[in-house]
Amino acid sequence: MIVDEANKMPSSSDFGFASHYGRDTRANVAVIAALAILPILAIAGIAIDVQMALTEKGKVQAVIDSAVIAGSKAMQAGKSQEQINTLVQDYVDALVSVQGSGLSCTDPELTFLDGTQNIEAEIRCAQTTTLTQLLHRDKLFFRVRSGTTYGIGNVDVAFIFDVSGSMNWDSRLDNLKTSAKIAFDELLPDDRVLDGTIRIALTTYNTNVNAGEYFDDVTRKITLGADTATGGSSAKSRYDAYNNRVLIDQSTGKRFFYYEQAACSSNCYYNSNWTLTPKRRWFETDIGDNTCVSERVGVNAFTDEAGGTGADNSMIAGNPLWDWSTSNNNKKNGAYEIEYGGANSSRGAFNVSPAQCENSAPMPLSEDKAALKAYVDDLHAGGGTAGHLGIAWGWYLISPSWNALWPSASHPWPWNEPDTAKAIILMTDGEFNQTHPSISESSIELAMEFCDAMKAEPYNVQIYTVGFQVPANVATTPGGETILDYCATDAGHAFTPSNGEELTDAYTAIAQSISDLRITR
Repeated sequence: MIVDEANKMPSSSDFGFASHYGRDTRANVAVIAALAILPILAIAGIAIDVQMALTEKGKVQAVIDSAVIAGSKAMQAGKSQEQINTLVQDYVDALVSVQGSGLSCTDPELTFLDGTQNIEAEIRCAQTTTLTQLLHRDKLFFRVRSGTTYGIGNVDVAFIFDVSGSMNWDSRLDNLKTSAKIAFDELLPDDRVLDGTIRIALTTYNTNVNAGEYFDDVTRKITLGADTATGGSSAKSRYDAYNNRVLIDQSTGKRFFYYEQAACSSNCYYNSNWTLTPKRRWFETDIGDNTCVSERVGVNAFTDEAGGTGADNSMIAGNPLWDWSTSNNNKKNGAYEIEYGGANSSRGAFNVSPAQCENSAPMPLSEDKAALKAYVDDLHAGGGTAGHLGIAWGWYLISPSWNALWPSASHPWPWNEPDTAKAIILMTDGEFNQTHPSISESSIELAMEFCDAMKAEPYNVQIYTVGFQVPANVATTPGGETILDYCATDAGHAFTPSNGEELTDAYTAIAQSISDLRITR
C-alpha cells in the first residue's frame, strides 16, 4: 500500500511532543521575566524618583531665589547680616516645610560679598525615594545655589514731577515728596559706593518749565533800542515778530516784552479817550529773573538735539502776551492798562500765564542723595499742566546731546554705551491741558510725539508713568488711552496709585525695577 506522505495526518504522539515543547518554552520565558523584572522596576523607579527630585529641586530653587531677594531688600533697608540670616532661614523653612513629599533640607548658608549688596546662598536637600529603594538608595541628594546682584551697568534716570495747582489738593504734594525720597533711598542706598553708575536727574513742570541757569542757553534773544520800529508796518506785525523772543533793552540790559504807542486814525485797539503820540516805542516792563520757557520751535522740536539760541532749537521765552482781540472793549485799553497799571488776563491786553512757572529748575544727573532730597523738599505747586514740557526736559536731562549744557559730572552716558539703561519716571495727578497760545497742537498730542521718539531706536528709553489720583474723566489720546498708558513702555510700567501709601509702593517698585535686582546662579 502506498502512503501519501503529503497528506499524512499527525499522530497523537506528535501532539504530545509539541505540547511538551510549549510547556518548556513558557517555563524559560517565565524564568527570564522573573530575572528581568527587578532591574526593570529599578530603572523605572530611578526615572520616577529622579523626576520627583528634579521637580522638588525646581521648587527649592524658586524658594531660595525668593529668599535671597528678600534678604537683599532687607539689606537695602538697613538690616544687619544676622537679621538677614534669620529672615532668609525662616523664609526657607516656612516654604520648604509645606512641600512635603519626603523632602528635607539643611539651613541655607549665606555669603555676603564685601563692598557690595550682593548675597549668595546655598542649600542642600534630600528627597526620599520610592522604587529606587530596591537598589538600597533611600534618598537622592541635590544642592541648590542662588544669589542676587544690583545693577551691574550704568543707569541714567530722570524724575519728572507735576507741580501744577491741583497738586496742592489732598496732600498730594506732601505724598509726592515722601514717596520720591523713598525711591532715592532704593536707588542710592546709604552704603552704596558712589561710582557714578546710578545717577538721578530731576525736573518739574506746570504751565511752563523753569529753565533756571540754562535759560540763556536755550532761548533766542534780540537787543532792541527804545524807538525801534522794525518788524513790519503795523504794531501787531511787529509784536508777532518778537513775541517768542527774549527782548533786551539796548541801554539798560533789562528784559522786557513788546508793546508800542503809535499814532493811529482807526482800528487802533486803544481807547479813543487816551491821546497817543505818533512815536513808536518798545514798552519796557522789566521781567527780571523770570526764566520760564515753553515749547521748542523749529525742526528739532521733537528731537533730543541740544537746546540753543538758533531758530531750529530755541525755546519760547516766558514772556507775557499781548492780546490783540477787539471783542472786549476793556482790552482796547491795553496800552493804557499796561502803562498805568491794572492790566490782567481780562483787562488790557496782558496775559501773564505764559510767563508763569515754579522756582524748581532742572537738576542734572547726580548721585548726591542729600541734594536730591533737598530739591524735593523745596517743591511748590501752582499753575496749569503742560505735561509734554516735563517729558521733553526729562529726555534732555538723560541725553548725551545736551552734554555741553550740563556739568561734566552730569553728562549722560552715550545711547550706545554697553550695559547702560535710560529711564524716565513721570508723575502727574491730572490732564495734560496747557500749551503756549502760539502752539496749535494739544499737550496730549505733543506728549505722544515725544514719547514715540524716546521709545524708538536708538534711544529705547524706559518710561514709567505714575498717575496719582487721576480723574476718571481724564482726556484721552485719539486711540482712547490715557496719555500715561500711551507713554508707558508697557502695562507693567504704568502705575495708578490712589493714596499716599500706594504712591510710595509705586515709586518703590519702580526704583527696584530700575536698580535691576536680579538672580545670579
